[in-house]
Amino acid sequence: MYINYFSISISIGLVISFILFYKFPLLKKEIIKNNNRKISVVIPIRNEEKNIENLLNDLKKQTLNVYEIICVDDDSSDNSANIIKNYDVKYLFIKKLKAGWRGKPLACQKGAELASGDILIFLDADVRLKESAIESLISAYDRKKTPISVQPYHNVSNFYEYFSYFFNLIQICATSLSLYNNQSYTGFYGPVFLVERKMFLDNGGYSNVKANVLEDLHLAKFYKKMNIDVDLLMGGNIISFTMYPNGFKQLLEGWSKNFSQACASVNLKLFLMVFCWIGYLYSLPIEIVKALIFNNYYGLNFLISIYIITVIKLRKDTKKIGSFPFYISLFYPVFLFGFIIIFLLSIIKTYVLKNTTWKGRRL
Repeated sequence: MYINYFSISISIGLVISFILFYKFPLLKKEIIKNNNRKISVVIPIRNEEKNIENLLNDLKKQTLNVYEIICVDDDSSDNSANIIKNYDVKYLFIKKLKAGWRGKPLACQKGAELASGDILIFLDADVRLKESAIESLISAYDRKKTPISVQPYHNVSNFYEYFSYFFNLIQICATSLSLYNNQSYTGFYGPVFLVERKMFLDNGGYSNVKANVLEDLHLAKFYKKMNIDVDLLMGGNIISFTMYPNGFKQLLEGWSKNFSQACASVNLKLFLMVFCWIGYLYSLPIEIVKALIFNNYYGLNFLISIYIITVIKLRKDTKKIGSFPFYISLFYPVFLFGFIIIFLLSIIKTYVLKNTTWKGRRL
């Protein structure tokens, strides 16, 4: 009876995992023969001295010419400004936020208003670009003439970054990447966003989501109301990023500042699917331990077989989103437990304390 009951729950969890991660559409390396559009790159920054130089160097090497680069500095207190001054870019410093605005939406809005190009590409400062990245983005845009959002490949360089493992996976689920033919219905990816400048400004730019910490999620929902599709792609080997280079504390701040709010904004069907998937991953190692304790060797063999299948599936999926080694999937319960703790912290900060910080600023 135990095996039958648990077989059903395991089967549901496995089926859901295949639905949630059915496909990972990649940004493809492509060549454009003729391009007569002006491309404006807008980079919102706040204390990005460890990242901004790498991105500006990447932009200098692009196979497709970038018309202008605009760095909008949201009151940085580090050496970001001095680094930027060594490059041929437009620089705008925001000393004080406008009433009702968050930092990143305001920086992006100011950059868009200053831009004179036909196409806007918003890039987070920790993004890294291969030489063909801008050309590939424009080519992807030309196919459908809709905004493009890209989730960069996560290059992991420190052990503590492995605790982003489940956050990265769930972020892919939350945008319903596999469910709706690449179209954003519940959010899009903030690190890389391409949009026609006129369309962007005609629809209010970021003013519609100016007070939101999750500006990408809410802007996608606004576009859905306006019948504007956003194409979702994975960065693959063309666009990558490094996350939280300043240590585990920054990772903890970064994920806890908005993750519970993001979950609350996901549609119910998708939320239940992710909840069932996480529940199955959580309960599987617990049942293995119980089978060991009670000498249930028949059940143990079954559970270990399912665990092996689960690890293989996790490994297959995470290879496409970041440089997570195999042993992270093998010992996934450790990182799942870390995810649950950070998620609970996010709930406490968001809904109980109603206060969190990010880069020295209270939200």
